[in-house]
Amino acid sequence: MSLNESTTSSSDYDFRFGGIRRLYGQRAAQAFRRAHVVVVGVGGVGSWAVEALARSGIGKLTLIDLDDVCVSNVNRQLHALDGTIGQPKVDVLAERCRLIAPEIEIIADTAFVTPTNLAERIPEDADHVVDAIDSVIAKAA
Repeated sequence: MSLNESTTSSSDYDFRFGGIRRLYGQRAAQAFRRAHVVVVGVGGVGSWAVEALARSGIGKLTLIDLDDVCVSNVNRQLHALDGTIGQPKVDVLAERCRLIAPEIEIIADTAFVTPTNLAERIPEDADHVVDAIDSVIAKAA
C-alpha cells in the first residue's frame, strides 16, 4: 500500500501517540493534535525539530526553506540521505513526517524568508513558530 493509499483513523492516531498522552496527559495531547507549528529553516537544527514535532503528534506543520538537500548535509541533517540529494528539503521532510504520522497536515513552502516577505510566509493560523534560520539577516526579520 502506498502512502497515498494508507488510511488512518482517530483510534490509530490515539494508539500511535498514546505515549504522548500518557506522558503529558489527554488535554496536552489534544492541544498538540490541534496545534499548527511553523518551522522556518529545515537544515541542521530545523530538520531535527520537525521530526520531533511530528513524533509528538503535532497536527499541522508548515515547513519553510528554499534549499535542496546536498551531500554536504549528510553529517548533520536528518533528511540528508543518498536518495534525497538534490530534492527540496521541505518536500523530503514532509514525506518523512507523513510516514511517521499519516494524519499530519503539512504545508511545504519552498521559499526564503526575508524581512519583506515574512508576513506573507507565516500563516495567520500558526500557533507557534520555530526559528531555525541560518541567516542572520532573515533572523532579524
